[in-house]
Amino acid sequence: MRWILATCLAGCAGLDHPLPDDPSDWFDAGNPLEVIEPLAFTEEPYAVTGSTAIGDLPIAEPYQSLFAPGPLPTCPDWATSSELPAQIEGIVTVFPRLYFKTEGCDGDDEKYYGSYFIQDASGGIFVLGDSKVAHFDAGDRVSLSIRGVANVYDLPMVTAHDVIEIERGPEPIYYQVPSGPLDLPDIALVRRVEGDVISEKDTFGAFQVLADNGTTYDITLDVELNRRGVDYPVGTRIIVTGPVLYSYSIFAIVVMQIGQVEIVDPATGSSG
Repeated sequence: MRWILATCLAGCAGLDHPLPDDPSDWFDAGNPLEVIEPLAFTEEPYAVTGSTAIGDLPIAEPYQSLFAPGPLPTCPDWATSSELPAQIEGIVTVFPRLYFKTEGCDGDDEKYYGSYFIQDASGGIFVLGDSKVAHFDAGDRVSLSIRGVANVYDLPMVTAHDVIEIERGPEPIYYQVPSGPLDLPDIALVRRVEGDVISEKDTFGAFQVLADNGTTYDITLDVELNRRGVDYPVGTRIIVTGPVLYSYSIFAIVVMQIGQVEIVDPATGSSG
């Protein structure tokens, strides 16, 4: 037994054991890259409309919900409309990831994590979406079957819909430059403002921009951009393009992607 152990030790002592490879040879530290999320915009109005123009959808009375004919739960202010279902077609004007909370049938809050805006030649509308998976992107053309609409605190919206068809783009997103404060006719339409940031971003990603026409505009970064630490310090001159959401008596331009904001170089007046 001692002879076997001695033989093993003698043989093992002669083996060559290389040192482990230096892991720094396998990779490098890499280079930091800026997230751009480019989007194309245009001042050319849309020509697209579906079998029903968005501007011709039935408008519910304040705090009322309308649905296609059929059995409905017993809920206050829920009614049917012979104008539903209706098929619309338009361009999605913001990435479908907007968080929105509204009151449900039983009075409890209902949370939507995939809301967005859609616009055609006749106008735009806010669409509630409950999926956290984005099935399309800003600039895609989609056809929807609208089964329910509502009017919540002067915000018209689609509450129930089915996606019929998706035509991948992206198509340039049509915008207009407001000449003064945003108002009810601006809801769900894409607006572009240029100005200086005059307030720090709050907990919910909201801040304000003072335009050259003397108007102060509210801007809201969505929850994901806010979580990523996207920020535009006070004094930064920016160009912001996005649809208008009316909530809690505030008209705010919604920003879901970095590509909706351009930082202007004060020295040259150019954006980048």
